[in-house]
Amino acid sequence: MTAAAPSTMTGRSRPAVRAAGGQRWKPVAVQAALVLAVLVPGIAEGGLWVRHPLTTVVNLVVSAGAIGAGALLAGDAEQRVTGYVLIASGVARPLRWADEWVSGPGPLYSAVFGYLSIVLTAWALLRYPSSAMGRRRRRFMVVMTAWLIGVPAIQVCVGRPQWVGETNATSATWWPYLWPNSAVFDVVSNVLIAGCALLAIGFLALMLWTVRVGGRRERAVRLPVAAAGMLAAVVSGVVVVITSVIGPHEEVFAIQGMAQLGVPIAFLVSFAQQRLTRLSTLVSVLDNAEPTTRLLRQLLRHNLRDPNLDLLVWSDADKGYLTVDGAPPDAGPRPPNRRAIKVTGREGRPLALLVVDADAAGDDGLTDAAVAISKLALENLMLSRRLLTADYDARQLLVADLHDGAQKDLCALRVALSKVGYAEPAQLPELLDTADKLVSNALQELRDLAHGVYPHTLTHAGLAAAIEETADGLDLIVHLTAPDHRLPATVEKTVYFFVSEALTNAHKHAGTIHLQVGIRQSGGVVTAEVLDDGTGGADGDGPGLGRLRDRIEAHGGRLHVSSPRGTGTHVVARIPCV
Repeated sequence: MTAAAPSTMTGRSRPAVRAAGGQRWKPVAVQAALVLAVLVPGIAEGGLWVRHPLTTVVNLVVSAGAIGAGALLAGDAEQRVTGYVLIASGVARPLRWADEWVSGPGPLYSAVFGYLSIVLTAWALLRYPSSAMGRRRRRFMVVMTAWLIGVPAIQVCVGRPQWVGETNATSATWWPYLWPNSAVFDVVSNVLIAGCALLAIGFLALMLWTVRVGGRRERAVRLPVAAAGMLAAVVSGVVVVITSVIGPHEEVFAIQGMAQLGVPIAFLVSFAQQRLTRLSTLVSVLDNAEPTTRLLRQLLRHNLRDPNLDLLVWSDADKGYLTVDGAPPDAGPRPPNRRAIKVTGREGRPLALLVVDADAAGDDGLTDAAVAISKLALENLMLSRRLLTADYDARQLLVADLHDGAQKDLCALRVALSKVGYAEPAQLPELLDTADKLVSNALQELRDLAHGVYPHTLTHAGLAAAIEETADGLDLIVHLTAPDHRLPATVEKTVYFFVSEALTNAHKHAGTIHLQVGIRQSGGVVTAEVLDDGTGGADGDGPGLGRLRDRIEAHGGRLHVSSPRGTGTHVVARIPCV
């Protein structure tokens, strides 16, 4: 079913190309946006560069940190809104010094929206790491936004530019002058201070509640952001009080900026920790559960935060990719916001396709980790299935050997013994002699069968003696090199069956009776190799060597086969001792 493979469908190739092209342009667009987001506010700060360079630099560093952290979070589907809010807070922070441009709307904007960056930062802190904000927090944010923007707007309506610290205001400064009244202005200012204090207390309470809820890993993810947010809230509350009482001072704002710099840093630390937690959870579940393709897809959907992620598994029988339900994938064009990533195994063998969100595919670190985990899980799943199939085949072969060997002799023995009751006295010696031969043949058949299942010699005499016994039974001349000491029991069994299978294959297919067998232990690894001078041309991926490879890999080892036609076959197995 070649048509089932998405990689070969013409209709699916064009959207994939468009998605890839979009991914190529996305980093450039993000970099340009970051540059503009820092450059424009930097220009907005105007003369502050000359009078207070420290404050200006701190402002831009905090802004760049918030924009960078927001751009990183925006690449995650669950944290996209939080990322955009952080970017907005980074842009809004330097704009609060727009009053440096005394002509025009700069002072008016600074007076009304001076706390906008604080509101946006609080929004991001209260929302993270959830994908949505709870009702209580939404209500708090509504009150906070209305207070920190609405009350300063009232101040502007009842005050003059000089009363809010704009001592350099001129007739070119935009200002409403609706009802200038110093007494009312003072009352509104005091109300603003009291409200800010209450908001700071409420924000700290919500942050403390954030740290207390959830499991240990969830609390560990929230703690850096919550701690940085509480520190920034305390400092910002103090700054609001100071600026409302004695007016704006650039040194105070610089200290506030240094405290708020911890917020984007905390977001970066927490986001990285959250991703590591996702991947460790994924590995832990796969390690402790029976792996299936459906379970793997579900875990990838949860940990990559992509509910539409699809896993298409390669089928050798169908020569194409199938869904986890065993059905061919949809033959229609793939949406442009989806991207297929190949998962390949040993020697480039196809294992699966991960169809993920194009934005998630652009996150190289997380996507590469998902591909690596998928590769490991699928290879283990395929290995366990091959071993299960080999176990079934071995059982069927055992039944066939019993039926064609010992069972046949025992049935003949039963017939011979049935004749003893009515046989003539002269016939008894012949019947008993026949019965004795049949019993001897049945016993020999059972001994040979038991030797193939697990040789008695391996347990009592060691690996070298068991290999020599197997070679003698196959009429092979073997030059054997083996360690004098006994290997660990499981390793010894694996090495024996490897050598026994290799000798049997050489006996059947190589056309030679001369072989070399070498076994050595070094650095915690046992290396076993079998070399013959036969015809060569062995298929390393064939059923015989394939079962041998599975047995070796199930023990954590690796198998290498070299068999050029006409020069013999060299099979090497490396098996760890621990």
